[in-house]
Amino acid sequence: MSLIFEKITASYHQSLPFVCFKKPKASKLKAYFGENTVLSYSTSFKEEGFIFAPFHNEKTSIVFLKSTFQIVEEPFLKNRVIFPEQKFDAHKNDKKSHLELILSGIDAIKNNSFKKVVLSRKENVKLTSFDLAEVFERLLQKYDNAFVYVWFHPKVGLWLGATPERLVTIKNKEFHTTALASTQYYNGNLNPLWGEKEKKEHQYVLDYIISQIKDQENGIILENFSVSETHTIRAGNLLHLKADIKGKIEKFELKNLLTTLHPTPAVCGLPKEAAKSFILQNEKYDRAYYTGFLGEINDNLVTELFVNLRCVEIEKNLAKIYVGGGITEESDPEKEWFETHLKTKTIGSIL
Repeated sequence: MSLIFEKITASYHQSLPFVCFKKPKASKLKAYFGENTVLSYSTSFKEEGFIFAPFHNEKTSIVFLKSTFQIVEEPFLKNRVIFPEQKFDAHKNDKKSHLELILSGIDAIKNNSFKKVVLSRKENVKLTSFDLAEVFERLLQKYDNAFVYVWFHPKVGLWLGATPERLVTIKNKEFHTTALASTQYYNGNLNPLWGEKEKKEHQYVLDYIISQIKDQENGIILENFSVSETHTIRAGNLLHLKADIKGKIEKFELKNLLTTLHPTPAVCGLPKEAAKSFILQNEKYDRAYYTGFLGEINDNLVTELFVNLRCVEIEKNLAKIYVGGGITEESDPEKEWFETHLKTKTIGSIL
């Protein structure tokens, strides 16, 4: 067993905080290990360390400070251990309530409350056994193109995930974010046909992010601004539409930038505040850190953050799998339900 995996196992058994992660296509693992259970929060986003932020951006974010945590890095060996594919059958115990939620979202769109809303649910799955190191290894081996992580604090809980969505990267004044939306099942074709509903949903996300970045009232000044062609990416057994947005960023406040970008229309909706209000009033559960963001901030002047998707919260013998999807006026409730079912299977298969 590697040093990092040994320390993950020991810290978890000793109820000490830690985070371990691998960036997309990276060749190394990086981890922060704490020696006490003090919780530190960030409101300025000026600290150096690892941030764990909730969906509701009026709630505080947790930061593991670089100055008070032990940092460990080591090479990541792809296919170091090959695990057999796990069978996972998602329960359908809350299908009726989720369909009702989707229908209420469509009605609100038709009443011009907003153009798009992202609605989610939490699937509770009982675990007969759980080996943290083995599950994390499964995630790492299966999702090389994602930001894969395990995060733990005894006062908050244990979270794992493999997210395909970048919130923002800032390095050497170079700015990079993405517009990611729409989903279909991967059946061996990396260039599938996309329906008008999926294309429109992605275009909503792309247009909104560009408008917010270009709005100088938000304090973001970009030069050499560019937007890539929309293309298909694979994340496990799912496909998504994606476009990259890049530029050179001048003076800015990271807090203002994150307020502008988060929550993105890919996890909230459009317009953002109206969609977020609908979510908080109608989802009837707390997303907590699902669809929040996480990653390193101000690490040697580099900030690299990802949206917390494809994630699971572990509480004793219970796995809480968080899934959702974008709803527009053209949405078919049954298809939207099935999309969340596919996403549940994606993360559930590694349990």
